[in-house]
Amino acid sequence: MDIEKTMEFLLEQHVRHATAIQQLDERMTRAEGMIRQLIDVSMSLARLGEETDRRFNETDRRFRETDRLIRELRESQVHSDRRLEALIDVADKLMRRNGGSA
Repeated sequence: MDIEKTMEFLLEQHVRHATAIQQLDERMTRAEGMIRQLIDVSMSLARLGEETDRRFNETDRRFRETDRLIRELRESQVHSDRRLEALIDVADKLMRRNGGSA
């Protein structure tokens, strides 16, 4: 009788352990799927980060180029202003001379 109870106990323990192992296997399978999803998301984020860096660098390059062009335009405008002032002076002198002799 003692042996039967021991065998029944061992059988029940075996069933419990087998069930627990099966549940752990199922959890492991779900965890592996979630890990794959995390890896996919991480890779996507890495690609997006690289694209963002590339776009930032391109935008920075364009801003520097725009700044350079604005400086050149400012210098050109100063030169044009000086030439216009000189032309106005010449025209003013001619008008005074022609107005004074008329």
